[in-house]
Amino acid sequence: MVALWASVVEELRELLGERNFLAWIEPVEIVPSEEELVLQVPSVFYQSWIERYFLDAIRTAVERKLGRPCAIRFALAPDRRAVRAHHAKRLSKPAEVERPRAPRIGKLIPHFTLDSFVVGPSNEMAFRAACSICERPGKAFNPVFLHGGVGLGKTHLINAIAHELLRRRARTAIACLSTETFMNHLIQSLRQDQMNGFRERFRHVDVLILDDIQFLSEKERTQEEFFHTFNALYAAEKQIVLTSDQPPSAIVGIEKRLRSRFEGGLIADIHPPTREMRVAILHAKAARRDVDLPADVADLLVRRGGISVRELEGALNRVVGFSQVRNVPLTVQLALEALGPLERHRAAVSVEVIQQAVSHRFGLKVSDLVSRRRGKQISFPRQIAMYLSRTVAQASYPRIAEKFGKRDHTTIMYAVKTIEDRRSADAAVDQVLVGIEAELREP
Repeated sequence: MVALWASVVEELRELLGERNFLAWIEPVEIVPSEEELVLQVPSVFYQSWIERYFLDAIRTAVERKLGRPCAIRFALAPDRRAVRAHHAKRLSKPAEVERPRAPRIGKLIPHFTLDSFVVGPSNEMAFRAACSICERPGKAFNPVFLHGGVGLGKTHLINAIAHELLRRRARTAIACLSTETFMNHLIQSLRQDQMNGFRERFRHVDVLILDDIQFLSEKERTQEEFFHTFNALYAAEKQIVLTSDQPPSAIVGIEKRLRSRFEGGLIADIHPPTREMRVAILHAKAARRDVDLPADVADLLVRRGGISVRELEGALNRVVGFSQVRNVPLTVQLALEALGPLERHRAAVSVEVIQQAVSHRFGLKVSDLVSRRRGKQISFPRQIAMYLSRTVAQASYPRIAEKFGKRDHTTIMYAVKTIEDRRSADAAVDQVLVGIEAELREP
């Protein structure tokens, strides 16, 4: 198996490219075995990423070399750093004086921790990347670039990284701040002719975390300074974590040399949470406030509160506030009353707009949705459009029937119920709906 892996590695280098090979295959070690290929990986995150993106290529190469299928198993490498730290502690001088804590740049949000972060299919890779950073800052993945829409948990995750690093080693020097604040520090230093102090401050931290890096767009002087700061930290193997509302390739007004550095590390995206995740997030936030959230109220908030975590929390706060001010229990009726103003302030979405959005999403024409044609490629998108017409546009069943080729309103009721059931049972269907709903709610 050792000889087999050696020959497979050379094939993978050529197949996957040098960058992927160095990042994901080279750190893998082979464990001697007779009947199966046992690959030792540095962490659970490594294993998850390899299984997701490279396992098929590995399996194909192994079978080609061996001439038959072969079982492949992963094993986690022992944490040699922990062993060394244990022995070092035993041999260290008992009277050694602890150094003072390192300075911290930026204020952390106290309750944004790893424990309070709700993990699911839409953010699992980003969460695992955060955990790897905490285990091996500057060594596992550098830089780490997290991107996703507004209110999906990026700020929570970077605060959680900072909290966890400080918990593990209190003397870690961390700069965790928004890109806007970073630019303000730079502008102030330029005006006061204190650029040496600025560089000393930011180029000697152990971890640099910048939120909303897209705001560097078109800021040539700030990009120039950040480029040199990035290089200094990267060369010193200091951890860099960046967030954005879009991937590096989509950010306009960013210099090519910066974009190439952003793309040279690990890029992890965060999608809108699934229905199950939204329910879990609501219960977690309610529990933090010592609020007993009934299941039917949580279900209403998931349907009416919005797509992002921020929208959900806002809806929850409003409903809880109504309950506390009136000193009455949380009920669906109370929640409907509390959410009424929010619903009225949202831009009206018509059935026609929904038909256009759904047809675009599935590569169809609006005429296909209202036609009498059948088949899965049309009937499923048609049911999606009918469901959204009812839940987002809040149109009546007869009106929806009229807009979909003068169908019977019982057909619409059946479609809405079908999609409701599939949404609850199938995360993939829920994600499709989440994406379209987010598009429809954009101003």
